[in-house]
Amino acid sequence: MSAPKYKLLASAVAVLCAIQARADDAGGFDHRITGDWRGMRTLLAEGGLNLSLGYVGEWVHNASGGERSTTAYADQIAFGADLDFESLLGWPGGSLHLVITNRNGPQLDAEAGLGTLLETHEIFGRGHYTRLTRFYLQQDLLGGRVTFKAGRSDVDFFPFSCDFINISFCGALPGYHSNGWYTWPIGQYFANVTIKPGAGFYVKAGANDVNPRNLDGDQGLRLHTRDNPQRGTLANVEAGWLPQLKGELSGSYRIGYWRNSTGYPDLLLAEDGSPVIPDSSSGYYALVQQQLANDGAGGGLSVFANFSHSDRDVNKVDRLWSLGLWYTGITPSRPHDRVGLALGHNRVSGRLRGFGAEKPVELNYSFAGPRGFVLMPSLQYVGDAGGHRDAEDIWIVGVKLSAEF
Repeated sequence: MSAPKYKLLASAVAVLCAIQARADDAGGFDHRITGDWRGMRTLLAEGGLNLSLGYVGEWVHNASGGERSTTAYADQIAFGADLDFESLLGWPGGSLHLVITNRNGPQLDAEAGLGTLLETHEIFGRGHYTRLTRFYLQQDLLGGRVTFKAGRSDVDFFPFSCDFINISFCGALPGYHSNGWYTWPIGQYFANVTIKPGAGFYVKAGANDVNPRNLDGDQGLRLHTRDNPQRGTLANVEAGWLPQLKGELSGSYRIGYWRNSTGYPDLLLAEDGSPVIPDSSSGYYALVQQQLANDGAGGGLSVFANFSHSDRDVNKVDRLWSLGLWYTGITPSRPHDRVGLALGHNRVSGRLRGFGAEKPVELNYSFAGPRGFVLMPSLQYVGDAGGHRDAEDIWIVGVKLSAEF
């Protein structure tokens, strides 16, 4: 990491800590650094407009493994606006959602020649571009029991948080190993519907445009996507149960299935040497997250397990699973701090002989400030990088800085 980058990170931390100190003097807890803007934010929300601005920066250094020892810092700025049409226009249940993202900085995996299957530096994803990540209409009906969405967005399935630096434990896992499933910050045309019959259950179905042009760096803020002869449709269905066990222990249990109509080259060649193009590919997944203990202040122990399986004929990595836990409120004096631990298994398709599975592990600790500032030191280990059983073990130290303004 260059000296200017070190100074930038140190300055950001110093400024945010100073802001937090002033927030402490003012009293009260607010999850945003700039607070309520002397009541203006509340007034705007009551009038139907919610604005957000977030920053995430990740400094990572490979202490061992790879082709070279080096450091990288990448970051993201995300601006969001949510318009409630009922408050603004008298349109019951209608809303508009906008997110614009900008990412910068190098990726550690490439800089250090780590040879990993999944990134150890998740915030880099999709390069140095400004993108229209989300721009869609939403309509709630029957008191919120039915919700329609349509417009442009990242794939609106597999809802998992991003509280780790290794991407094996972050966000929509199918998008990291399945062709055509475009994850944040890539936007694409989509439409879906969610039905909630009651008792915490829901069923969701949707379709997304699969067009490689969505990945282009010059797509920018355009709604229109240039045509591509290989475009297709990604169809998804998901069912879930979101219980409150014993009235205080939040849980989520979800299963899903997807099918992509786009044809992709087979990993192996046909006997005549030409690539085999399947008509479609598919996959399925499961997510479980359950709070096991509640300390009465919103903290306690939670565990999670994720599984994703894709078509092994066309995807180099055909199966991912991960297990982990969070514990929030380590001490009474730090009620919002959290420790996280996760381990994973990223398997190379069985059709590619000589490969096994990559085994990532991450341990981190989130120091939560009183106003929107989180500093998360992290230690990563990656065994059998790239699925090579003889690969040198990789050890990575890092820090994630998150801020909501």
